[in-house]
Amino acid sequence: MNNLAIQWLVLALCALGAVVRLPGVLQGRGRVVFTALVLLTVAVGLSLDAIYLAVDPVLGGVNVANLLLRGCLYAVFLLLGLRMAAAFDSRLASRLVAGPFGIAVLAVTVLATLYFFLASELQGSSTGLRGFDTQDTVLQYIVVGRLYPAYVAACLVVPGVHAALDRQARPLHRLASGFLAAGFTLVVANVALRLIAADLHQWDIILPFSAILLTVVGLCLIWASHLVNVRSRRRANKLA
Repeated sequence: MNNLAIQWLVLALCALGAVVRLPGVLQGRGRVVFTALVLLTVAVGLSLDAIYLAVDPVLGGVNVANLLLRGCLYAVFLLLGLRMAAAFDSRLASRLVAGPFGIAVLAVTVLATLYFFLASELQGSSTGLRGFDTQDTVLQYIVVGRLYPAYVAACLVVPGVHAALDRQARPLHRLASGFLAAGFTLVVANVALRLIAADLHQWDIILPFSAILLTVVGLCLIWASHLVNVRSRRRANKLA
């Protein structure tokens, strides 16, 4: 499977994950993760040439679509950070994401992203800003854009592993936690490798999209675990 096929596969999975949760959302459940999956679908879509080069010209052809992609990712990790910290029952992760320090990290990231975007010459649509990678401000913009997702993911790795190893938890919940922990670990690893300027070759696509794939599968499994738990309670009530 080539890199383009991987990207489209992940996009389809993100969209499917959102659709699967839609019935619950209509009943007032799971809105946070549903919103995160919708935003993640938008972000993944804007990483594809076919979609990006159709959307950005409509927005002025100055790569505002890339800024939109960054904003979606920041929102995704904020929402997932809040929800997964609760799912993993980790007060520390919750404080690190939603506490003063976490909010400060998000605010600085957003401001730095806007600054470097506005300081760059970005006339002409270019997916991933690949056509402008000779500009220092663009390179800084790209680096800054990876920091907040990596920060939130790093906050969730240990709680995710702990939840996966919890023998008292439901097997499906443990499996979901394992997928999520693996996905968050890949996010951190991907950013760390890029910060040390490692030559990733084909892993430039495989690493980040594998992280998304694992995370979305984990979210779907958590939803399945929730449904199984609800049905089990209903059966118990009928037998009472």
